[in-house]
Amino acid sequence: MTQITPPVRVRFAPSPTGYLHIGGVRTALFNWLFAKHYGGQFLLRIEDTDEARYVPGAADNLMESLRWIGLNWDEGPDIGGPHAPYVQSQRKEVGIYQPHVERLLAEGKAYMSFTTPEELDQMRADAEARGIKAFRFRGPERDWPLAQQQELAATGKPYTVRLKVPMEGSTSFHDLIRGGGQAITVNNAELYDIVLLKATGMPVYHLAHLVDDHMMGITHVMRSEEWVPSAPYHALLYQAFGWQQPAFAHLPVVLRQDGKGKLSKRKDDVGANRFWERGYLADAMFNYLALQGWSYDDKTEIMTRDEIVERFTIEKVQSSPARWNPDKLRDMNGIYIRKLSTAELTELLLPHLAGAGYVGNPASAEERAYVERLVPLIHERLEELGQAPELLEFFFNDVSYPDPTLLIQKKMDAAGTVTALRAAHEHLQALPEWNEASLEEALRALADELGLKPGQLFGTL
Repeated sequence: MTQITPPVRVRFAPSPTGYLHIGGVRTALFNWLFAKHYGGQFLLRIEDTDEARYVPGAADNLMESLRWIGLNWDEGPDIGGPHAPYVQSQRKEVGIYQPHVERLLAEGKAYMSFTTPEELDQMRADAEARGIKAFRFRGPERDWPLAQQQELAATGKPYTVRLKVPMEGSTSFHDLIRGGGQAITVNNAELYDIVLLKATGMPVYHLAHLVDDHMMGITHVMRSEEWVPSAPYHALLYQAFGWQQPAFAHLPVVLRQDGKGKLSKRKDDVGANRFWERGYLADAMFNYLALQGWSYDDKTEIMTRDEIVERFTIEKVQSSPARWNPDKLRDMNGIYIRKLSTAELTELLLPHLAGAGYVGNPASAEERAYVERLVPLIHERLEELGQAPELLEFFFNDVSYPDPTLLIQKKMDAAGTVTALRAAHEHLQALPEWNEASLEEALRALADELGLKPGQLFGTL
């Protein structure tokens, strides 16, 4: 069993390159659960060092998505904290990263690389022509004295700063989820000299996140398994700085429903905002996402937030990929919807009905009362709140049946269907009271009278 010593400090550090992927919400949730289970802190940090892919407003969207599912943070860009600012571009502006770059250069653990992107492309092409499948860049400047590097930089020639990865030996790191408790070891000859600082002066993820994690006292780095190949570089950087390395826990990816590849922003409808727009309940999404890579046992699925916090341990996080199942999520959302009272569901449906133009925004007292009368008719059928406008449309609009022939049941014809409908209308109109017992009695008697099976008459109606 993995020994976790409280207090723990974890973080979720997304890049604002678009809407928040539901897989990212799952990563944030696991970090949040880990912090809450061990009485620690959960931090939010915005990693916006990728200028080319930065999307204005994306940071606000991702914070809104986290709040929707009920994840609160103890420190972050909007609430501050002892390690502010919590946005990397702002941290770069106040000079947090540059001293660490200069230290690595001075100690000969990094170097200025003047290789242009075009030259790098040519080097890759030459390596491929020689049959080298995995090109591993080692800059010629890595063996230059720092003074020689600085002299060339002073001429204005653009450069990046790269980590001077050892040519020999190996690098190891531990992972709380994968590796079976054994160290994961990589030969340094299989690595290359990664970029730490771009030519623009902006630090890349490898450097910026590591400096921030150290300065913010992060004890456990829980992130997607796609970062496993980068972990040796991060271990080398911790060694270069002489800092205590946090525990790594690489979470399983979430595969598409067909198992062919991981969930993708480009291929799948997995923006977190899409789920609240369609009417998924936060508690249902919280419950479902907790089961994407973690389980309490082999049978328990429906759990409250408090139960999940109490039961969440790193030992039960799986190393194998999770698989997205929108049908199961929809079923679970239906279960949570059915737990709501009529009044609670009415309030949740009003915005969806207002969006369809059926009620005002805000709804009047009369509209609210009317909707509350309708809710029991669809309560058991709803799986997404967004289904309500379609299900209730004929209570607000005159609706023409698209294809009347669909009313005709097996072994019936159009004339018999019309006769049955007219007879049913007369019998139902004559009932002094509408309830289940009186309706069923009247309609079963009518079916006998018409020579129909109950299923034929009921199906028509």
